[in-house]
Amino acid sequence: MAITSYRMYLWGRCGRCVENFRTPLITHGSVVHISASEATAIPPQSFTPQFDRFVGAANVSVLNVAPSEGRVDFVVQVDWPTPLSIAMDITILDPPAEVIVGV
Repeated sequence: MAITSYRMYLWGRCGRCVENFRTPLITHGSVVHISASEATAIPPQSFTPQFDRFVGAANVSVLNVAPSEGRVDFVVQVDWPTPLSIAMDITILDPPAEVIVGV
């Protein structure tokens, strides 16, 4: 089983944010897991981004994860009145061994 993870940092997110991540490793059949949390701020022009992830007072969630060829689209919901920095881990797995349709 192939597993690859990436860490993605987003500046200034607030409310419902439609995002995407691109890599040729993702196919329409890939299984993609995304986690998100608040992150410490880094300067926008930093060449060596260093930040910490933490559980703060804001609710941060990932919704509607939709892989397609070369990308994954998803929603990050940041329930806080002002923009926050967000860190996400995006893990790409092989397609599932079997697809089961519920009855």
